Amino acid sequence: MRQWMCPWTKCIGAWCCAAALLAADTPAQAPPVTLTLSQAVDLALKNNLQALLAEERVTEARGEKAVALSALLPNLSGVAYESNLTSNLTAMGLSAEIFPGIPAFIGPFNRFDARVQFSQTVFSLASIRRYQAGNRAVTLAGHHRQLAAQQIAAATSLAYLAVLESGESVAAAQANLELARRLLDLAKSRREEGVATGIDVARAETRLANQQVQLAQTQTNLDSARLGLLRIVGAPLSCQLALTQEMRFSPQPPPDRALAVDQALAGRVELKAARESLRIAELQRKAAVADWAPSASFFGDYGSSGLKVNAVNLPTRSIGVRLDVPLFNGGRTRAETQIASSRQRQAEMQLNDLRAAVEKDVRQALDNLATREEQVKAAQKAVALAERELELAQDRFRNGVADNIEVVNAQTAVENARQALVSSVAQFNVARLSLAVASGHAEDFRL
Repeated sequence: MRQWMCPWTKCIGAWCCAAALLAADTPAQAPPVTLTLSQAVDLALKNNLQALLAEERVTEARGEKAVALSALLPNLSGVAYESNLTSNLTAMGLSAEIFPGIPAFIGPFNRFDARVQFSQTVFSLASIRRYQAGNRAVTLAGHHRQLAAQQIAAATSLAYLAVLESGESVAAAQANLELARRLLDLAKSRREEGVATGIDVARAETRLANQQVQLAQTQTNLDSARLGLLRIVGAPLSCQLALTQEMRFSPQPPPDRALAVDQALAGRVELKAARESLRIAELQRKAAVADWAPSASFFGDYGSSGLKVNAVNLPTRSIGVRLDVPLFNGGRTRAETQIASSRQRQAEMQLNDLRAAVEKDVRQALDNLATREEQVKAAQKAVALAERELELAQDRFRNGVADNIEVVNAQTAVENARQALVSSVAQFNVARLSLAVASGHAEDFRL
C-alpha cells in the first residue's frame, strides 16, 4: 500500500506540483494544492485503475503474440535418461515353443540415452494465420489503451467541471445569503420607521434561514465533487485541493455537420478497435479453415546411447521431414470454422452498428451544444432582469408603496436566476466536452 509523505514540499512547475499531490501523508495540515485540468488528466492517466489495466492488457497481447509465433520458430530440447529393466519375452510373443532356447524372462539390464532434439515447422498455414491474428491483437490492445485514456480524460474533465460548478454554486449561495441579510436589514429599518410590519421582518428572516441551508448544501456538494475528482486522479482523499481554472462561456462557430461526422468516423478509437476486431475475426476464421491444409516440419536428434554413462556408448542420430495431412478429426475443424465465421459476422454487425452510433453521437452533441449556448444567453438575460426587478421592488418597499412580498418574490427570482446561470454555463461546458468525446478527441478538451 502506498504511503503518502508529509509535508508538502515546494513545487517547481506543474509536474512538481502534481508530484507533491501524490506525496502527502497528512495533507490536512498542508496548504491547498493547485491543480489545472491538464494536470488532473495527467495524474489520472498515471494512477487510474483503468489506465493501468489497459497497459497490462497490451503486455498480455504481446505475450499471446509470442506464443503464436513460437509454433513457427525452431524448438530445441535435451533429454537424458538411464534405466534398469527386466522384460517378459513371452508377453511379447517370443515364447520357447516358437523359438526354442529363448528364456521367458531376461534382465535386469541397463539402458542409457542422452540426446538433443530439434524440430522446425517448414510450413503451417494455420500457425501463420494465428500469428497474424496475434499481431493484430497487439494493435487492438493498443486501441483499447488509447480508448481507456480518452475515457479517463473525459471522466476527469467531467469531475473537474463538477468541482467548478459546485464552487460557483457556493459563490452564488454566498451572494444570495448576503442579499438576504441586506433585505432583512432593510425590513428591520422599515419597521423601526413604522413603514413595515413584523410579518415583513419574519418573511425576510425566513429567506435568510433558507439561504443558510442552501449554502450548507452547496458546500456539501462541493466537498463531494472534490472527493470524486481526487478519487479519479488517484490522489489521497484527505488532501486539500484548489482548482486554478474557471468555467467559461465562449461560444464558437459550430463545425460543419457532414465534416464533423466524417472526422469522427475516421478518428474515433472505438471504430478503429472495431475494425481491428473484424480483421482478427477474419484471420481466426482463415486459421480454422487452414487446419484442413497439410503442414510440413523438419526434425532431427543427435545423442549417445549405451548401457550406462560412458559404458558401451555409441553416437546415434535421426533426421527427417514430416508431412501431416489432416483427413478426419471428428468434425472439429468444421465446427471451429463455423464458430469463427459466426464471430466474424458478429464483428461486422457490431462495426456497422457502431458507425451509426458514432454519427448519432456527433449530431446529438452538435444539437445539444447549440441548445446549451442559447440557454446560457437566456440565463444571462434572466439574471439581469431579475436583478432589475429586485431593485425596483426594494425601491417600492423602501418608499412604503408596497410590503416586502414583492421583494421576497424578486429575491427568489434572483436566487433562481443565479443558480440557473451557473448550471447553464456548466452544461454548456459539458456539451463542449461531449462534442470532443463524440469527435474522438476527449484529451484535447480545454476550459
